[in-house]
Amino acid sequence: MWIILLLAILCILAGIDFYFGHKKQVSLELPPSKARGEMQFISTGYHFFDALFRDISEAAIHIHIQFYILRDDELGQELCDLLIRKAKEGVKVRLLLDFLGSHGVKKETIQSLKQAGIHFQYTNKPGFPYFLYRVNNRNHRKVAIIDGKIGYIGGYNVGNEYIGKDTKLGDWRDYHLKVNGPINDVLQQSFVADWNIASGENLEAPLIDNPQEAAQKEFMLIHSNGDAVYRFFYKKIQRAKKSILIGSPYFIPGKKMNRALLRALKRGVKLTLLIPMKPDHILVQEASFLYLKPLLESGAEIYQFHEGFYHSKVLMFDEEICDIGTANFDFRSFFFNDEINCIFTEKAYIQEVKKVIESDLARSEKLTLQHLKKIRTLKVRLKEAAGFIISPFL
Repeated sequence: MWIILLLAILCILAGIDFYFGHKKQVSLELPPSKARGEMQFISTGYHFFDALFRDISEAAIHIHIQFYILRDDELGQELCDLLIRKAKEGVKVRLLLDFLGSHGVKKETIQSLKQAGIHFQYTNKPGFPYFLYRVNNRNHRKVAIIDGKIGYIGGYNVGNEYIGKDTKLGDWRDYHLKVNGPINDVLQQSFVADWNIASGENLEAPLIDNPQEAAQKEFMLIHSNGDAVYRFFYKKIQRAKKSILIGSPYFIPGKKMNRALLRALKRGVKLTLLIPMKPDHILVQEASFLYLKPLLESGAEIYQFHEGFYHSKVLMFDEEICDIGTANFDFRSFFFNDEINCIFTEKAYIQEVKKVIESDLARSEKLTLQHLKKIRTLKVRLKEAAGFIISPFL
């Protein structure tokens, strides 16, 4: 009896912790921001890191760089060595990492960064108040701004696996954007907001002359600390008329979002999903099966990327609106992670992204309802149940 009462009290306290922790986090959310600029779409790790490292090496004023994961491996050390060199040249460098995502960074590495004059901070350190919520809350943003004029946003973290040097997962598929122009002012504001929360400072975004030109295209950035990206996706799914394409390494949309997709299928919208065949975390694939089954039954086309690991985050609506950013199509990105997504409508950019997606679809295997039924053994169904229960924490 006393044990049951104690468990009940602990559950109530945990619920209060999560409720008020989430409410506090949502209050930090910046409003969606529109800005003009130009973009370059990058879909391989080698191209991304070559471009990023080259731009960092040419920095003259400041480097603001933020990742969810920084591995203390060959590629991670290469980035750290480059940042140290730039700091010693007099460039002001700030490096912001998620506390849990980058927990493997050695103390010696951090010490060497600081000794070189690099300003270093961890985001989302567990602490009070709202300890349980803060343990679960992660800053999933990947942003870099060099001299305020060149910016990066997308799915790549820093580690050997992101350039295909992980033999278990093979080729790593991800999408990233390199941007120029006034859009970097918005990226800078996002970084500075996260930096100030992590450091307790009152840093102001540097004023850089990024003139707006007529030839530049319009973008919108969604800086999500709660459910902003969820609301955006849900609204666009409701309004889609012809097609919806979703590419995500994790597909755990929840009942409400899945119902919106099912309604879209019912009104004749073509739905295409691109997900990995090989999972990189336990239970995430099994947790998705409960949502994939009714979608397949309603006519959705689902492809599993089999030439490596598909980590890209992309949504496309009617081939008129495209979203690329850091948010996965799952509970964690919708409600718990801090994310940033870039939305654009420029036709030439969308066609470029579409061409790469078509190439990735060609490297994928179409999932059928018959095959899904075959692989959902009793053992898999038990994993599905476990995945469903803990899906907000996967």
